[in-house]
Amino acid sequence: MANISSIGVGSGLDLSTLLEGLRTSEESVLSTITQRKSTENARLSAYGQLSSAIEKLQTAAKAFEGDTTFGQYTSTQTGESFSASASSSAVAGSYRIKVESLASTQTLIAGGVADKAAANGTGGVVKFTLKNGEVKTLDLTGKGTSLQDIAKAINADKELGLSASIMNDGSGTPFRLMISTTATGTQAAISEITVEGNDGALGALLNKTGMTEQAATDAVIHVNGIKVTQATNKLEGVIQGVTLNLNKADTTEQTLTVSRNDDKTKSAINEFITAYNNVQKFIKSSTAYTEGAGGSILNGDNTARTVQTRLSGIMSFQSSNGGAFKTLSDLGIRTQADGSIKLDEEKFDKALTENRDDIAKLFQDKTNGIATYTQNVTKSLISSTTGIVTTASNGTKTRIEELNSQYERKQAQIEATMERYRAQFTALDSLVAKMNGTSAYLSQQLSMWNTSGSK
Repeated sequence: MANISSIGVGSGLDLSTLLEGLRTSEESVLSTITQRKSTENARLSAYGQLSSAIEKLQTAAKAFEGDTTFGQYTSTQTGESFSASASSSAVAGSYRIKVESLASTQTLIAGGVADKAAANGTGGVVKFTLKNGEVKTLDLTGKGTSLQDIAKAINADKELGLSASIMNDGSGTPFRLMISTTATGTQAAISEITVEGNDGALGALLNKTGMTEQAATDAVIHVNGIKVTQATNKLEGVIQGVTLNLNKADTTEQTLTVSRNDDKTKSAINEFITAYNNVQKFIKSSTAYTEGAGGSILNGDNTARTVQTRLSGIMSFQSSNGGAFKTLSDLGIRTQADGSIKLDEEKFDKALTENRDDIAKLFQDKTNGIATYTQNVTKSLISSTTGIVTTASNGTKTRIEELNSQYERKQAQIEATMERYRAQFTALDSLVAKMNGTSAYLSQQLSMWNTSGSK
């Protein structure tokens, strides 16, 4: 008998439909595994979102560290002769400032020569004595002494604190060496130049008495009528906590106003409140139970409940650092009925105006402050090694991996089972086909026998 190409063709039985039904029955367990994987993936995603929200709270707490959040001051001035910036050590106040002169560098210009590449004697050691008594040495031993060589050597030696260039004045001897100090102020100016080890030509070129000088100057300002002289145009320490950058001399007084700037403090507080509320809001929505819809993905989840409990400790935290404020509630930050926290701005502004230092102490105390406490709590939740959310997330990942392996194993088992069914059905199909063939033959023979007997 010819091979049967499709199950059931030989026997006439609907074996293909029966085989597909058996496959559907066997694969029902795969649907269960897939559904469990979907649930675990949703749980893993929820843990990720929870961890991210907690991390933002941790970042908000870190913002209270250092001097950038508390103790900020701002400065404004009425004119353009100077600009100012105030640090956390500044004191609020108003100052009348007049810039009489700016600090400048010294420039010495040597006499002209016809050839800037011509040597000025052989070698030599040049010593520049500054008005503050410091001596700078330029060693030209074995080196060129032309204007070009000298300028190159000066510019290459960063320890000199000098710069050099060559100008052309258009005369018969146009090339003139210009030497400038890089530091401003009279004390940084060159008072004397001596040359040793040269035949005299270099000394004649660098004879200071024969040079044209643009003298260095000190910055001179008047602060509330008091004259102040500085070597630089950047003045630090003249006014406590304030840096003045002088731009130009001006005969008109300017008014500098230094005032407290609490904007950064308020912004940090509001960001902290928002971050805290976002964590609580996510926990509430992910653990909710709705009639008809059932529970959310973390409904009944112990990890979520633990996070909620530990974070609530931030609001009940009490400092013992001796400051005027011991809890967040003392500042007007209170817990609402839904678990969120809200700022009483009027109470907070009053506390900020009257006692900003103690607010800073409540948040910034290294051993007993809100920032440290919050960071310790959040670390216990999302630490990469021991955080409870991290641990729960890793456990979920393990379960997903196990379900993936279980799915693959079950799928292989189903395929093996179906192959066995297929072989059995093929044998059954062949057997029934043979039986049908035998039955048809016998029927034919009986029919022929009956016909023959009737004659």
